[in-house]
Amino acid sequence: MITTHLGADFDALGAVAGTLLLEPGSRVVFPGSQEAAVRRFLTAEKVELPEVRVRALRRARITGATVVDCSSWRRLGEVGELIAASGCPVRVVDHHPEGAGAIAAAEVSSAPVAATCTVVVGELQRHAVTPDTVTASLLLLGIYEDTGGLTYADTTAADVAAAAWLLGCGARLDWVRRYVLRPLEPAQLELLNQFVEGAVEHQVGGVRVVITVVRPSEQVEEAAYVIHRYAEIFDLPVVVAILEAPPQLIVIARSGVHGVDAGKLLAPLGGGGHATAAAARLRGSSAVEVAERLLAAIAAAVGSRTTAASLATPYLHTCPAATSVAEAKERLVRLRINAMPVEDDGRLVGTVSRQILDSALAGGLGERPVTTVMRPGVPQVGADAALEEVQRVFMEGQARFVVVALPSGWGIITRMDLFRRLYERQLAEGARVDRRLAAARPVVHDVGRRLRRGLEPRLLEVLAAAGELAHESGGRAFLVGGAVRDVLLGRALEDVDVVVEGNGVELAQLLVARFGGRSHPHEPFLTAAVHLADGLRLDVATARTEFYRSPAALPEVETSAMRQDLYRRDFTINAMAIDLTPGRFGELLDFFGGRRDLERRQLRVLHSLSFLDDPTRAIRAVRFATRLGFEIAAETRHLVQVAVLEGVFTRLSGERLRDEIAELLEEAHPVEALGELAGLGVFPVVCPGVEWGAALRGFLHEVETVLSWSQLEEVYAGPRWLVFLVALATRAGEGGGRELAARLALSGKVAVAVANARRRTEQLLAAVSGARAAPSEVVAAVERTEPALVVVTMAAAAAAERRLLRRALTVWMRAPAPVSGADLLAAGVRPGPAIGAAVRQTRAAVLDGTVAPAAALAHAVKLAGRLGGRP
Repeated sequence: MITTHLGADFDALGAVAGTLLLEPGSRVVFPGSQEAAVRRFLTAEKVELPEVRVRALRRARITGATVVDCSSWRRLGEVGELIAASGCPVRVVDHHPEGAGAIAAAEVSSAPVAATCTVVVGELQRHAVTPDTVTASLLLLGIYEDTGGLTYADTTAADVAAAAWLLGCGARLDWVRRYVLRPLEPAQLELLNQFVEGAVEHQVGGVRVVITVVRPSEQVEEAAYVIHRYAEIFDLPVVVAILEAPPQLIVIARSGVHGVDAGKLLAPLGGGGHATAAAARLRGSSAVEVAERLLAAIAAAVGSRTTAASLATPYLHTCPAATSVAEAKERLVRLRINAMPVEDDGRLVGTVSRQILDSALAGGLGERPVTTVMRPGVPQVGADAALEEVQRVFMEGQARFVVVALPSGWGIITRMDLFRRLYERQLAEGARVDRRLAAARPVVHDVGRRLRRGLEPRLLEVLAAAGELAHESGGRAFLVGGAVRDVLLGRALEDVDVVVEGNGVELAQLLVARFGGRSHPHEPFLTAAVHLADGLRLDVATARTEFYRSPAALPEVETSAMRQDLYRRDFTINAMAIDLTPGRFGELLDFFGGRRDLERRQLRVLHSLSFLDDPTRAIRAVRFATRLGFEIAAETRHLVQVAVLEGVFTRLSGERLRDEIAELLEEAHPVEALGELAGLGVFPVVCPGVEWGAALRGFLHEVETVLSWSQLEEVYAGPRWLVFLVALATRAGEGGGRELAARLALSGKVAVAVANARRRTEQLLAAVSGARAAPSEVVAAVERTEPALVVVTMAAAAAAERRLLRRALTVWMRAPAPVSGADLLAAGVRPGPAIGAAVRQTRAAVLDGTVAPAAALAHAVKLAGRLGGRP
């Protein structure tokens, strides 16, 4: 007889069918019901096997047994007991033989492959047996099921070769598509949604582990297939589903991580399976208890949860031994750190801190070598040192940092790094107790899941490649800044910025080499703009820190670690990063509370000198707050006002101020943004001579309305910001436009338009005022005026004048010319200035109605003759 495990799947069914060819005349016994997909297949395709029911087996004499896709008595149920009681010889065919509780078989056929059907194919080939189409198809179904369509990590070349051989034997791929690679049914989709909602994510020894506990409202067939799809859709390395089906628990595990064997993980629970998939049923334990047992088992399988290497920042700032005390202090201030090791000829020989250097400077030792005052020795640990060892080094030496010897060089662990990890551990322990007491499961918002859901597949592919390439080069890549903010807010990404703890320019070149395109490096700022062949654009930068030689100056940069790179950014909501490293893809780095501020919908700077270092951040604060509908935090508002009182805006270059103001005025609600600038006290600094008030606000709203109409009617195609600058200049008083143009370092026609805005708008308004303004006069006045000035004039005009300007723009100026220079040349008019004059005057006459369009050519010829255009 041939038998298999309870709940037979396609791998078991195919292995049974293949073994029948090797053991003709045998009967098949299924210990219990098959999986739903197998039952559906057998019914639909009318495949019959020489089956014997268990009740008949109880009365039969068993002379021999072959057990396929199973090597444990426990998983055979009553059939296993009957075989054991018979004392007959047993042969086992399986690709994942059990350890404890294994069947003591006389013969075992096994191989390090992903499916038992692959083992059976090997036996068929060895015995030169060619399967019929149905048997070949059943074997192919089993291979595809257990290898996830030949995509699972444990899929071997032998599995692929077996599938190819079966196709050569006539195996039906349409069965594979219909019964294995099938979409989820409605009830299964509901279960998938419950898995997502009940998920709790853990980091265990650097491995992402998700445990989800659900209580289905109804019996759902093929929960194992649903958990497989869940792991596949969300790219989960290790996932365990615990289904509460009183009075029992059903546990299903999937693993794609070497060292986390799903079968071994569930064996203590009475389950079975193989390295990538396993299941168990048990009673007498709660879901919380089982989850904790499994987490402990996974931790034991992957080793220590935390090592020095996992804690360390893989970048170390050092101070050369020849540096003076004063220079060392300047370096610490510039890098915004409190202590660093001293390096002498590649060796770390001591440490210095701000306190030590301040004391030395006070004692007049500023010009002495830093080695004079350093504390000898540097606390160090190996990359594999456990968290407890790192903690001991900190406590015993009162160290500010610990250096870690990494394969790629030196790394560093600060006291804050250690504190954060200990705090996370405490929270995790507390959470386990809370869940046990409250029987509650917190829902984890997976940033990686949001990333995959919110980004285009092509961009996801490029970001994943960036993480892989950086990792292969010994670094780490992160998605940073506004892109992270927009992912968390569910907004479309405006810019894609990637920062590397490593060499950003080299990573940009590697991305271009993989995807095609071009890279534009900017070495002074350690950045590169990447334009891929399909049009995708991203900026890649080396993790760096900035320092300002003086307030409002442009920053100077130096390579740094990720935390320092984020610290140099403007606001907490823009100072987050998402790890792109394989195995950690989707982890959020949030050192400064950016996610909390997103939830509170507030804008907050990172440090008190932010606006003194770079006053343009005040304008950006208003821009982001207006765009996102956020409030500027009270302490941040205070810091802006301090910067205004300190006069730092007056040191800001006109070019930088112009660029920031232009971006602000291009926002969807520029009037509200200007009002916020006024509330912060910044408006009079950036718009000298203009007084903010209700009248100006109302006028600018009118400008906004007319501008929207002008763009809709396509009578204005210039930048929006220029219209608002012109509008402000008209309210700046005598000479105010010139002052505003000079402060913003405007040039060319833009400078002229702003400088003369008040006079030119008044001239245009005068030209269109009065009941006797002829159409040709209005058109001439509009055509002499800069388009932005026309928009502002319309906003300032009374209803009658506005109607006249609107008619000029949309009717008169769009009317086809009644006559052209070519027409006059064809009529014999001599080339020369008379032609242009005749064309213009004829157009004016037609617009004013003094000449009919049909008589335009004759009129123009006559005019040209008077003006000397005839020979």
